[in-house]
Amino acid sequence: MEAELLKELDDETWDAVSALVSLCNAADHTSYDTDLDGDFYYIIRNDDPEESGVEEALFAVLSGYLLGETIDGKPVLEIEAFTHPRMRQIGMFRMCYQSLLDDFRGYRIRFMIKRPIVADDEPVYDRISFSDEDYSQDARDGSSSCEDQHEVGDSDMSGRPLRTAMPFVAPDSYETLRALGATHQYDELFMAKTLARPISDPGDSLSNSYGEVHLTPFSADTLYLYGLLVYDTYLGKGHGRALMEAVEATPADGPYKKVLLQVASNNDIAVHLYESLGYKETERVLYFLNKE
Repeated sequence: MEAELLKELDDETWDAVSALVSLCNAADHTSYDTDLDGDFYYIIRNDDPEESGVEEALFAVLSGYLLGETIDGKPVLEIEAFTHPRMRQIGMFRMCYQSLLDDFRGYRIRFMIKRPIVADDEPVYDRISFSDEDYSQDARDGSSSCEDQHEVGDSDMSGRPLRTAMPFVAPDSYETLRALGATHQYDELFMAKTLARPISDPGDSLSNSYGEVHLTPFSADTLYLYGLLVYDTYLGKGHGRALMEAVEATPADGPYKKVLLQVASNNDIAVHLYESLGYKETERVLYFLNKE
């Protein structure tokens, strides 16, 4: 058994990858796109279903993306990894990851993990830290509960604690990332608001001498806010709020009932602004960086 590197997926393997991602989504209450659009893939095939007792064609897949950015002068790869729920904690991910390191020397590896949408039948682990002093027996044996969460901070690339609390890292993912020496970089928050009345698409028309706001259609009834900028001279004077309020006050009625945006968790000013305007978090993606 080995991790096989593929640059492209044939139809049969594509279907098998989608099936594995769907299975992991169902088991983990996550919402990963089943149509992985990686630049390359490492897969571990289920060559003997009778012996393994697993029906699915794949045990594991690691999807890699070349980001075109650098950290400390080194190019960055971003990865998503999926292991069959019945084949976890026996080294499948490590096998894929080691093959990745062998093939991509001199790269920094960024791990992307989605926070579960629901976990009604699972224990709640939404305050697990990468700090040794906060690594309790509860985290090791998976016995954390809502009443026994670790109130600890995020860490940036240097490992220093940040103010914002780190949400959900499942014990098996925690153990693996901790063993790899990975540190939590930041979270990407996806936020949305249902408007009091439908609006038309203002596009870039609301930008003014104080700042800019940019929107574009996302779906038939949703606009995506892809840029909000207040010029340095006018920061802290309420112009960001005014621009956002102008979006909702767009005079012409239209088909758009909702606005969607994304913001980094360490951008406190923007996060607080959006929350104060009624935007709610709909999804959160956690990013971790491997050690050099």
